[in-house]
Amino acid sequence: MNLSFRFARAFTFLVFFVLVTGFAILYFAFERATMRSAILKLEDLNEYVTHKLEKDSAYDYLKSHHRQTQVKILPPDTKIAKEKIIEEKYIWNKSIQSYINRISVTTYPIINQKKYSITSVRYITIIENRFMMSIIMVVAWIMVFLIILTIIVSVLVSKKILDPFYHAMDEIKKFRLRDNSPMNLMQTETEEFKSLNKFLLKMSESSKKDYNVLEELSENTSHELQTPLASIKGKIELLMDSELSENQLITLSSMNDELDRLSSINQSLILLAKLEHFEKNDSQLINFSELLKDRLHYFEDLFEIQNLTLVNEIQDDVYLNFDENLASIVINNLINNSKRHNIENGKIFVKLTETYFQISNTGNPPTISTEELFKRFKRGNPNQNSIGIGLALVKKILEIYDTEISYHFEHHLHTIRINFTK
Repeated sequence: MNLSFRFARAFTFLVFFVLVTGFAILYFAFERATMRSAILKLEDLNEYVTHKLEKDSAYDYLKSHHRQTQVKILPPDTKIAKEKIIEEKYIWNKSIQSYINRISVTTYPIINQKKYSITSVRYITIIENRFMMSIIMVVAWIMVFLIILTIIVSVLVSKKILDPFYHAMDEIKKFRLRDNSPMNLMQTETEEFKSLNKFLLKMSESSKKDYNVLEELSENTSHELQTPLASIKGKIELLMDSELSENQLITLSSMNDELDRLSSINQSLILLAKLEHFEKNDSQLINFSELLKDRLHYFEDLFEIQNLTLVNEIQDDVYLNFDENLASIVINNLINNSKRHNIENGKIFVKLTETYFQISNTGNPPTISTEELFKRFKRGNPNQNSIGIGLALVKKILEIYDTEISYHFEHHLHTIRINFTK
């Protein structure tokens, strides 16, 4: 759910709550105001009668006006604690077949040394259920109209207000480290969006600068290391061709192996650094089946030297949206991993379908958990001649294409499975 609809939902709940609360307050306030108005009118009526009696003790209010006021002369010894008594009582009215509220106000003034009891009465019709339901339905329709109007207005207004934010999101999606042009952000008067745009511009320029520095460092490091490594390796090979003792040849051979290992580590680390900022482009479909068959053919001689049996089940014409060079690295590393960590006279099983690619090999149990093997410099068997970066490279490449990879060991078989994303 996007921000516009989240705002609309919040405003809708707010309007609903305000309307329901307002209706309840209005209903009770109206009822209270009606009662209070009736009581005040009765009090004024009692006050009017009192003034008339003060001027004329023979004044008869009932004959002059109506029957809702009674005037009585109380005995002199009558003791009344209150000056005014207000009573409410619901009674059944036969003529209208409904309950009515009888309100009476009694005051006890002393006029010309006589105690009077002046009682005024008024009847208020109670709101019936049918009438109440009619009011509720009117309020409900008003509520529905206001809620729909609130949703429409809040969505339109929030989209207008959040337009710079959505534009910034689009620019972030289009952002490329290799692109030299700055991000094209929308001008806005909102302070928060101004701060966001300022931060995005600063961050993007800093990221491009760091990327260029890293790329230059990786290229320089690769060039500067490979040259002396190749020179040392060439000199060692020349020394190995000369007349040396057996111990000297063994030492030189060990040095040559370590140089190969160092060169492999250097190339793998540089590739990993580049993959951190690799930008996935819209690559063309590659025939993964043919690429896999080609790489297996390349390893056939190495399998024979190690007495390994290859069992493959490869479906033809499996196409993937993948960079061909990166796909070759994935296949080479997985095949080389299954060969290196195998046993004498072992087996390698390769299976490819439209939904997954799986490679299994016989071997000894790993000394660490299989999840740890996807980290850099983690090896399942320290005795094997492995630098521990191959699976880390594979996982990093697959993460670029949002592809899942799993590794488990069961029944003396190491199994790595890649599930293709449709």
